[in-house]
Amino acid sequence: MRSANGVAAAAPAERLKWDALQVALAILMFLQVWRVQDLFPVLALSGLPILATCVTLLLFVLDRDRRRRLNSLTQPVVLATLGLLGMAALSVPGSLYVGWSLDFLVKGYLRAVLLMFLVAGSIRGFADLRRLAGLQMAGILLYSVAVTAQFQVGSNGRLQVLSFYDVNDLALLIVSTLPLVLYLWRRPAGLVVRFLLTAATVFLMMTLAKTGSRGGFVAFLAVTAYLLLRFRGISGAKRAGAVALLAILLVGTASSSYFERIETILHPSRDYNWSGASEVGRMEIWKRGIGYMLSHPVFGVGAKSFAVAEGELAPEARIQRYGRGFKWSEAHNAFIEIGAELGVMGLILFVTLLVSAFALLSRIRRRAMGEAPFLAQTLIASLIGVVVASMFLSQAYSAYLYTLLGMSLGLARIASPAHRLARPTEHSLVTVPPRVTGTLPLPLSLVRDHR
Repeated sequence: MRSANGVAAAAPAERLKWDALQVALAILMFLQVWRVQDLFPVLALSGLPILATCVTLLLFVLDRDRRRRLNSLTQPVVLATLGLLGMAALSVPGSLYVGWSLDFLVKGYLRAVLLMFLVAGSIRGFADLRRLAGLQMAGILLYSVAVTAQFQVGSNGRLQVLSFYDVNDLALLIVSTLPLVLYLWRRPAGLVVRFLLTAATVFLMMTLAKTGSRGGFVAFLAVTAYLLLRFRGISGAKRAGAVALLAILLVGTASSSYFERIETILHPSRDYNWSGASEVGRMEIWKRGIGYMLSHPVFGVGAKSFAVAEGELAPEARIQRYGRGFKWSEAHNAFIEIGAELGVMGLILFVTLLVSAFALLSRIRRRAMGEAPFLAQTLIASLIGVVVASMFLSQAYSAYLYTLLGMSLGLARIASPAHRLARPTEHSLVTVPPRVTGTLPLPLSLVRDHR
């Protein structure tokens, strides 16, 4: 269709509708990240998560949409991830429990890395990123509803979660997903969507209080501090209002036992986690974990074998010889977990991965245009939540973390100038008839913002 002056009329922007690949990816995320098969036994079919990964990977390989591609394999985030995957593979032969490490590598960590690539490569535009953010919100909301319905609050005021994620993991997931509300709140969200987001936020803050997680509280403080002091794209008054609302919701929904537990942060030496207070306290576990890394500096004790090291290498474990029990603990710190299990190089690569992710998103925040800087800051806030909470949790191989990394890589690709100028299916062309001039077609993005 042409206008009266002979110039082609602008076609409406493509809405990037759901297709088979996105449906498969959504199912994969609910299985791998949000563990719906653990929440609903009817979905606990043997091999279903692996089948979902294979189907999604096949659909991605067969997809012919030129907007879906992996053209950023030299990104530091990608190189560090592949390096970690390589170190995990090299750790298997010398693992304290070869079979366990091999099983985790193939069925766990490899699938998390593949999920990162599938998320990054499947993104065609910002509509897909909004959809992924919505899936993350739906996932944490579903998980929170399911565990609060299935499990009771114990005498200590905490949810007694016996599913894949414990209460501390749940706190990490809630705190890290909350920043995505800011992104989903923006246009084109309408009143109904914003009402649902508000209701979801209220429920998530109630659930966060029920976790009683001190690490989650520290992560919450870090995320809200970033939103208040460093987040740009919305006014300072709105940022302050959003942070104040979250704080009011937490204070208003938390029980007295929650604040009694949080108050212990101010008196760390009285807690069992303090050094010397208990052989299974976090500081004692961390010291032993550093010892495992130093005694196995090249390939570590084996992927996902920290607990085995506790049972076999810890000096305190000798009491098992006399029939006494000793807890085979997890690392309770992602950095010590990686260092002990994959060695010094593994720790270096893990730190490089996180630093590279923050650097990538910071570049997008400074240089990109449109909604890309806003989403970059949102993902920075989410990653801050993951990193801070992971200082107290064994979440180094988390599928949730690798989903955020995939979204960051996908954002970097579609925010690049090369991508904006080479999207024929997302842009109409403004053409001038040959009889007027021979000027080449101009991308519509040079005329107006297609979003």
